[in-house]
Amino acid sequence: MKKALGSILAGLMLCAAPMLAPSAHAAGLSINATAGPVAGTGYIGMGALGKVYSSTNEGAAVTMLPGSDVSNPIRLQRGEVDVAVETTCLAVCARDGSAPFKKPVGNLSALANLRNISRMNIVVRTDTGITSLDQLKAEKKAIRLATGPRGSASEVMGRWILEEYGITYKDITSWGGKLISNNFGDVADMAKDGQVDMMFWVGPGEAWFFTDLINNTPLTWLPVKDSVAASVKEKYMLTPTVFKASEYNGKMGSDVPGVTTSQELLVRSDISEDVAYRLTKAMCEGAAEVIAANPTWGNFKAETAWEGVTHDLHPGAVKYYKEKGWLK
Repeated sequence: MKKALGSILAGLMLCAAPMLAPSAHAAGLSINATAGPVAGTGYIGMGALGKVYSSTNEGAAVTMLPGSDVSNPIRLQRGEVDVAVETTCLAVCARDGSAPFKKPVGNLSALANLRNISRMNIVVRTDTGITSLDQLKAEKKAIRLATGPRGSASEVMGRWILEEYGITYKDITSWGGKLISNNFGDVADMAKDGQVDMMFWVGPGEAWFFTDLINNTPLTWLPVKDSVAASVKEKYMLTPTVFKASEYNGKMGSDVPGVTTSQELLVRSDISEDVAYRLTKAMCEGAAEVIAANPTWGNFKAETAWEGVTHDLHPGAVKYYKEKGWLK
């Protein structure tokens, strides 16, 4: 595992190096790419895509830059980056100009729906006695809520869910509670020490910090009821999912309904049709290599990658999908 991770990170370092040969400039194939934090799954996946793109297009060069769901659309709009990984629900916010964005973010086009599953975990320590968000509201419980960093997918999706139940952050503090925006490693330690009661986290699979925490601290996953799931699907393109009782070595105890989001590839609308075409081709025809680096994108299907995106497809992507016969 360490050797494999070392190989991946070494590849990312090569991608990150600004190998801007004159021939690359002349061909217009050099690009800046971004995803999330360095060594995060999105960053690794984008790094793998960058390797496919550069290895299949002579003279191409890819410079990898760290990013975030809030900064990525803005940097695309400004022309600071050319292609980015973006969480779908926040791509909706960027499109519509809703929080955490102050106005619609322009100059954005879609390349592909990555179709990964990033679930909204709403988790409480079992000793709080909380079993639902309806109960939380009715009893006005004073909770210490770890939302994740402000503007992150975890914080934004968690806030949306609370709002559908008629709960605001102001309510929580007025009930004697507290909002905590530390990173998840810190939050896990705080929960162990009894300093956190409730946590939001969006991500694929079983989170390492919940796996560690649940071994010593019983946890309860709160359900998202059907009416709320339907509402956030309509507003934010979140989709229903189920946490299985068998997860976390069976310590969840029962199936729990929830919601999930995914990720997509966005580009600047003013990027050339040729580059957008080549990027789309690299993702679709190099999918096996990209998924090997980032298995959370394992649900990606080239033939349906054009469906369900938040922004209009870039003309270069449309050209590729039509050539393949997938888009009529």
